[in-house]
Formats: sequence, structure tokens, C-alpha cells
Amino acid sequence: MSFLARLQAIFGAKANQALNQIEDPRAGLDYSLTRLQASLRQISDSLVEVSTARRTLEAQRGQAEKAVDQAEEQARQAVRLGREDLATRALERKAAAQERLNSLDSNIASLDAQVESLKTSQANLRQKIELFQAKKEELKALYDSSRAQLQVKEAATGISKDLADAGHAIARAETRIQAMQARVEAIDDLVASGALDDALAPEGDDIDRELVRLTRAASVESDLQRLKAEVAADRDVRRLEGKNSLGITPGERQHPGETG
Repeated sequence: MSFLARLQAIFGAKANQALNQIEDPRAGLDYSLTRLQASLRQISDSLVEVSTARRTLEAQRGQAEKAVDQAEEQARQAVRLGREDLATRALERKAAAQERLNSLDSNIASLDAQVESLKTSQANLRQKIELFQAKKEELKALYDSSRAQLQVKEAATGISKDLADAGHAIARAETRIQAMQARVEAIDDLVASGALDDALAPEGDDIDRELVRLTRAASVESDLQRLKAEVAADRDVRRLEGKNSLGITPGERQHPGETG
């Protein structure tokens, strides 16, 4: 063997030894586990954010319910006083508040679905991490054992360096493939269970807005007529109760000049 060939073989062996130390499969397994745990923390943070947003919407929903009830009472009082203009304004406010309440209910339902999806993803990923941890320790133990046995076999039988390099390359490839497959499965689970619906919706064109306005006006008019009927019925009941308290039955009428 020439001097140049010997020098090339020495440098090749040293470079291969350095790569083996850098590309330690155990470090790759630890890194994969760290990435999975980071994904689990991200899901937990998202769960906290969604839960906080839901509480905020719940508070706004309570305010919207109060606004609907207040507008209803204002309209009723206005009808009793004969102020249909004020009653109409109050009922328009009620309709707007009711629309806001319906929108909040829809958003809260969407957040509830997101919370359940995140909880499912969190549980699935936590289970995957536990399985990966167990498999990681098993692989690390097998790697250490295999490496020790290989060193003994090489020293005892004088297996060539090329065959040893080939065996190491296969071991590294298998370990890398297993780590990549674990990451792919974890990412697939997150993608399958963590998708969020688009929170933006189109506002609609001018015809849609006009139809909404007409529908709201019809609802206001229907509420106004209902309140007028309820107030008129209340007045008739109070008038009838007043006559009964005076001893006058509905079929009797007092004529001038008649004595009791």
C-alpha cells in the first residue's frame, strides 16, 4: 500500500469515528422526544387560550341577554304610555341585541368544539409520548448493548473496518427511520384533530343587508302589535276587576234615576 493510500485510510477512519460521535442515535431520540414535548406544551397553551376566549364570550353573552330583557321592558312601558315611537325604538334595540346574542351563542359553540378537539389531541399526544419514551429507553439500551458486543467481536475476530462501518451505517439508518416515523405519526395526529374553523364570515351584498333589515322591521312590528295587545288585555282585566270591586256584575248597568 502506497503512502498516499495509507494516509487516506487513516483520515477516513478518523473522520468516520468523529461522525459516529456526532451522529449518536441516542441524541437523535432525545431530540425527537423534546420536539414532541414541545408540541404537547403548545397544545396545552392553545387550550388555555381557547378556554379564556370562551369565558370572555360568556361574559358578553350575559350582557347581551340583559340588553334584550331591558329593551323588551322599555318597549312594554312605552306601549302602556301610548308612545309607539319609543316602543319601536326599543324593539329595534332588542332585535339588534338578539342578533348579537345569537352570534355569541354560535361562537361559544364553536369554541366548545375547539376545546374538545384540543383535549382529544392533548390526550392522544400524551399517550404517544409515553409510548415513545418507553421505546426510546429500549432502543438506547439495545444500542449500548449492541455497541459493546460489536467492540468485543471486532477485537476478538478482527472484523474489517469496512464491514464495521457498513453495520454502523445500517444501525444509524434504522434508528433515524424510526425517529422520523414517530414524528410523522405525531404530526398526523395533530393535523387530524387540531384543525380550526375559519372565524371570518362574509358580510353579504346589499340585497342580503336589505333582506336582513326588512326581516328585522317585520320582527319589530310583530313585537309592537303583541305588546299593544297585551297592554290592552291588561287594561280590560283591571277595568273588569274595578267593576267587580264595586259590586257591578258584567251583565248589570246602572241607569240614571234608578235606586238600589
